[in-house]
Amino acid sequence: MIARDGFSLIELTMVVVIIGILAAISVPNYMAMVARSKEVEVMSLAHVVQTAVEDFAAQTEGVYSQQPNDIIPNLPNGTLQENPWNGGLTEPRFGMVATAPGQVGYVVVMLGDVGIGYTITGFGRSEEIISYTTGR
Repeated sequence: MIARDGFSLIELTMVVVIIGILAAISVPNYMAMVARSKEVEVMSLAHVVQTAVEDFAAQTEGVYSQQPNDIIPNLPNGTLQENPWNGGLTEPRFGMVATAPGQVGYVVVMLGDVGIGYTITGFGRSEEIISYTTGR
C-alpha cells in the first residue's frame, strides 16, 4: 500500500467551500453590528450635547445659546466631538438638523433674541434615529 503524503484536491476544495460559506454568513452580520454600534454612538453623542446645552442653560438662568463658543467648552475635553462614521471632529452641527450619517444637529428655538428651547437630532446610517427637544 502506498502512503499518503497530503490532502486530495476534493478535500481541499471542500475546506475552501466551507470557509466560503462561513464567510458569507458572518461578514454581513459583522457589518450590520458595526453599523448598529455607530448608531448607538450617535445616540450617546446626542445625549452628551444635550447635557452640555442644559449645563449652559443652568448657568444662564434657563437661556439656551446658539453660539458654538458657549456650548463647546461644556463638551468633553472642551472640543467638538468625533463623527462615528467619518472620524472627523465635527459634532455637533450648530444651527442645523442632522442630515448625514453620524451627524448630531443642534437648533435653538428663539423668542425674539432669547433662546427658549432647542432640538437636538442624531442621524444614523440612513435616517434620523434620535431627537431631543425642550422649551418653556
